[in-house]
Amino acid sequence: SLVLSDEGDWLAASKPAGITVHEGSDSLLAALRADGYGELLPVHRLDRDTSGVLLLAKRPEAAAALQAALAETAVKQYRGVLVGVPPARRGRWAGALSNRAEGRRNPRGVAAERVSAETAYDLVSDNGFLASADLTLAVGGRTHQIRRHAASAGSPIFGDRRYGNPRRNAQLQERYGFDGMALHASLLRLVVDGVAFEFEAPLPASWSALGALDGS
Repeated sequence: SLVLSDEGDWLAASKPAGITVHEGSDSLLAALRADGYGELLPVHRLDRDTSGVLLLAKRPEAAAALQAALAETAVKQYRGVLVGVPPARRGRWAGALSNRAEGRRNPRGVAAERVSAETAYDLVSDNGFLASADLTLAVGGRTHQIRRHAASAGSPIFGDRRYGNPRRNAQLQERYGFDGMALHASLLRLVVDGVAFEFEAPLPASWSALGALDGS
């Protein structure tokens, strides 16, 4: 099942990579409807190529409560595979970012539009060229924040078509047999109406192609 936990008025789901949340017959919402759930309201976003924990509400009132909890109490942790091993095993990328999707040539965006953003990283393993890391949104929640910080630091996310190097992406995907972007929303903690929740989504089976870098 795609559902990690059903809390009555809302639920936590594990979104597969390669599908959108909203659009089309193969979207997450369509898959949940096929599982017997009615109309659901996603309360935050995951990109098409990002897998992992996503919260959805069954009623507008629950959506409002979840959005407030996400803004005030949430800890969002991702697992990602970086192309290029950072010099320190753990640290923070603190470059200010615009709040819009940008491109490979200038991932941080126009200087006048940048606002404070920090992403913490903690390396799990590496093979000298690729590194698996736990990545946490420490400050902000800018569009594509983790992907843009990683690219700006010289260690883009494996398979990132927007911010990574296209030629290198193609070489790596052929070498490892991994087609997609290696970014997964692995853990979400938050407090809703005074109750603490923690949801964890297992890594997709496709990550086994990355060997020890899948963190297993």
